[in-house]
Amino acid sequence: MTEKKTDAFDVYSTTTGLRQISNPVRQKILSELQRRDLSLSEIAQLTGKAQSTLSVHLDKMVKEGLIGYRDDPDDNRRKIFYLVSRPVGSSVVPREDLMKHVENTISKSVGTPSTFLKGVIRSIVIGMEAIGFNMDPVLKDIGRQIGKEISKRMKSDTVEGIIGEVKEFFKIHELGEVNVYALHPVTLIIKDEYDCSKAPDVGKTLCLMNEGILEAIFETRMGMPARVTKAETFGSSYNFCKYVIEPGL
Repeated sequence: MTEKKTDAFDVYSTTTGLRQISNPVRQKILSELQRRDLSLSEIAQLTGKAQSTLSVHLDKMVKEGLIGYRDDPDDNRRKIFYLVSRPVGSSVVPREDLMKHVENTISKSVGTPSTFLKGVIRSIVIGMEAIGFNMDPVLKDIGRQIGKEISKRMKSDTVEGIIGEVKEFFKIHELGEVNVYALHPVTLIIKDEYDCSKAPDVGKTLCLMNEGILEAIFETRMGMPARVTKAETFGSSYNFCKYVIEPGL
């Protein structure tokens, strides 16, 4: 029996529910609109498709609640398209080796409450990747919600003060050891983050949730947009995660 080939897909959350996007043209449009708002001519240039073809896709995406549009203030004959839905995740190639790691993680952590809870968090992330779904966008969104709640319990509104409170919070809750690598831009290194030193190589960082947490804390306390512009895992057996936090748009 020949295995049926499945197309890669992305998932977006709209006001009426989740929508699966597998058409490459629509995937490209949505990906570009995550970066900035675009006119029809700009979308045509980025996708290499005719405007007549794109108009069909754009009209359907508007009706499905994926995107919206407004008139260009400089030219009311031209529309500017923007994203109104939220990316949730995308399909990836399933990996049996990651599922085995989930089993080992839970098996070794039973009996130690704090280690078990960290293992559960890591197992959710790795387990979704194992079955073929990358949930990075929603992980970061959840992290931002967590960060907003944490920030309500903080008092500082200066970079140095916020860093101090972040270090203390992570220490108390056994989330890792926070060290300052640089202040301009703010660069933090977190050691033993969620026991990442025991995580397998999935070809990317496993720190999306903490990216969201840090962004929301700095954004809320500083009263201005903040973004993790760079995150990387490095060191022996992925023992450290580094975050670069800068003002965002």
